[in-house]
Amino acid sequence: MAVKQNPQDQQEQEITAAEVAAAAAAAAAAASAANSAVGGGPANSTDEGGGGCGAGGVDVANELNGDADSKTESAAGTGKSSCSTERQLHDINGLLSIMQAINPDDQPATLMIYQHVIFNLARMQLSTQPEDLKRFKEEITKVGQFLALPNKKRYLMFYLRIVYQLITQASYEPSCAVAIVFQLFSPNLVIEAVQLLLDLNVQDDSIRKTVGLLCKWISSCNFCQNLNLWIMALLQGLREQEKYLLLDEIALDNIESLFILMIFPALRLKVAPIVFHMLSTINQSPEIFYKILPKIPLVIGCMKGQDGTPNDLRSYIQKLVDLTNALMMRFYDNDELYAPIKAALQLYEPSPNCVALARALFENALPRNARVGLVNLGNTCYMNSVLQALAMTSDFVRQILLIESGSLLLLKVQQQLALMHHSLRYELTPSRVLKATRPPGFTPGLQQDSSEFLGYLLDLLHEHEINSGAAQHMDPELGKETQESESTLTAEIVAAGVIPYNSNDHVHNQRSSAAVMPQATPTSQPSQPKKPSTIDKTFAGKLSTTYKCLNCSWESRNEDSFRELQLSFPDDKDDCGATNYSVQDLIDYYCSPEKLDGDNQYFCPRCKKLCDAERRIGITQAPRNLILTLKQFKYDQKYHFRTKLMHKVFHDESVIVKVCATDSLQETCTVHYDLYAGVVHAGYSMDSGHYFTFAADQSKNWFKFNDSLVTNSKPQEMHSLTSPNTPYILFYQMCGRSTESSPDGPMHPMVPEPLVPPLTLDELPRTLRDYVKQDNREYSEELKLQRFKRNAKRQNVAGNGTMQRNGYEGDDEDDHMPPPAGGCGGNDLGMNFNRFVY
Repeated sequence: MAVKQNPQDQQEQEITAAEVAAAAAAAAAAASAANSAVGGGPANSTDEGGGGCGAGGVDVANELNGDADSKTESAAGTGKSSCSTERQLHDINGLLSIMQAINPDDQPATLMIYQHVIFNLARMQLSTQPEDLKRFKEEITKVGQFLALPNKKRYLMFYLRIVYQLITQASYEPSCAVAIVFQLFSPNLVIEAVQLLLDLNVQDDSIRKTVGLLCKWISSCNFCQNLNLWIMALLQGLREQEKYLLLDEIALDNIESLFILMIFPALRLKVAPIVFHMLSTINQSPEIFYKILPKIPLVIGCMKGQDGTPNDLRSYIQKLVDLTNALMMRFYDNDELYAPIKAALQLYEPSPNCVALARALFENALPRNARVGLVNLGNTCYMNSVLQALAMTSDFVRQILLIESGSLLLLKVQQQLALMHHSLRYELTPSRVLKATRPPGFTPGLQQDSSEFLGYLLDLLHEHEINSGAAQHMDPELGKETQESESTLTAEIVAAGVIPYNSNDHVHNQRSSAAVMPQATPTSQPSQPKKPSTIDKTFAGKLSTTYKCLNCSWESRNEDSFRELQLSFPDDKDDCGATNYSVQDLIDYYCSPEKLDGDNQYFCPRCKKLCDAERRIGITQAPRNLILTLKQFKYDQKYHFRTKLMHKVFHDESVIVKVCATDSLQETCTVHYDLYAGVVHAGYSMDSGHYFTFAADQSKNWFKFNDSLVTNSKPQEMHSLTSPNTPYILFYQMCGRSTESSPDGPMHPMVPEPLVPPLTLDELPRTLRDYVKQDNREYSEELKLQRFKRNAKRQNVAGNGTMQRNGYEGDDEDDHMPPPAGGCGGNDLGMNFNRFVY
């Protein structure tokens, strides 16, 4: 464990590299004694792996990777099931002999020998026989006494660093014998050591592994009486750092095994406070409570039948009964699951403190949203997931918030996005946006397709901005505006999986001959150039689709603009050449030549008949933000409904798109994209299930948006999704491009694209800024009113006592509501909707 030093303690705590390096020569003689004591031969200073203290010193990396020399492994009993208790005790006696031979004044040799001792302890196997454990406890306690002899804090920190490295980096799980190091710390020093560790911002996985191993050791290390103090200090330190997601993960890992240990009187005093702390600080994971729910009657029954149930035991039972009732109030929407527990607890009366405990569970958990959430208005997760992804598209949000328009729809969207970025609320109610943007045919209350909603919303915003004659502040960060032309859609491009909105079709022939080739005419005349909309500038790209008749080599080319590419899965999985699909595989497959034959033949204008043909799609202009929809749904001809494909897809965090010349379709540059958002569909049908979103800000901080619940996340959480949770819509942001020096020359290094910073509250147009500030003031007043009502009810409960068996009376809905929802007009129905409406 690396330790952050205080200036005044630096000289006392720090173990310098020079001291450790000097220990090599000084410890050579001690190494020989070590090998002799544990039954080995003379020390070999050239042994590979450095398990002893040879001339090269202890090789920490090899020890962590389990690459110790065979003599040390044999002596220490490294994980071999045939290692006898006599050999273990002989090993400990050998280590004691080594430590007795140490010269306390020779500090470098002392450090090196103690490091050797700790590594050997980490490889010991313990017997499960009671008499063997008793003898082992006596011997390991003597080892601890020798380790404590220097009586200096810097020695203890040195030991702790070694043990922490063994726990988090070794390829094997260290023996609980090393827990003797934890026993050397006083309660105050435990808190200090944990604080120093957490101040270093160590990896969450390392802390999770450390706490898990300490929880495992607490039942087997009867020689270490303070492991519970270490665990509690770590949990409290993580809570102070607001690492609520990590705390929930740690509780999920360990709550079940710790809860069972409460049955045993010798362990109850240690584990009960940890269990109660985990249960009373659940953030947003009811699964922690559900893990122990079936075992609660068993544990209470076992405790009640022990030793006439003394007062301290009765207090544990009462605390568990109160917590169980409070958690059932906290996670109130699972009555079927709670029915057996309520029946089993009928004999146990909750204390008057139960309501206050339930209220505290609500209040502690609710303000923990990492960002502003959106209330589900009745199967509207399809809309919420799309809005959250768009809100994390920085250049889109920046531009649309700067539009000056007379469109009421644009104003509603602007207000919604401004609140999503700058509101102080826990959640917002997007009712006004829903009413203004719900597509025709989207029946209220029914689940809809988020991809259809996204396409309709982008079209709607584009039309309202163009038709309203919206003025827009010029943003130099976004470069020069491009020009787009509008025309009709082409059925061929739609069938190819593109969502176009402009079309400019051309016909070409490799063998130019007026005698044999009809005159090429465009399918539609291009309109006058128009100023591009925000949607055009942030999501629009261009592509060219070429059809080549394999009978006469006739070619036709369609040029279209798109805002979304729909990526199909190959009929033959081997087309992608991979065991599992990746997004890059699907992009490459999308742009690969496709043969049109059989029922899918192409009608050739020259041959005047259906012919085999080849279709090829090339991207001719890359969008700033690339939207990809994975076609996870397929129409079932037999049962006449759309079924879901359960393909495993890896969401590449970076993809490339090859940009081609318009005429030749020869590659001209490569555009690089980074993933910043993904809409996930959970369920087996497009008409049911649930949508939620993973998205990252510009600092690469990831979040999971699940309607009104927003938690911190990591890309690994999205990568580890399993069916029926499948990626559906992915959003990529352009991060750079590479160009060719010549048609056949090498690609130049990638030139990065500048990031577009989000607008601060003060940078918003005045009307939007005033709107956000006014809503935040109203929210503050709502909180004051809510706190006043809670205090009044608390006083009423304390005065009159309304607690009833297995529940309570006298509290109304306000006591269970989160901080008030609002924004865009507030909650229309005056209530808090279920956050997990499907």
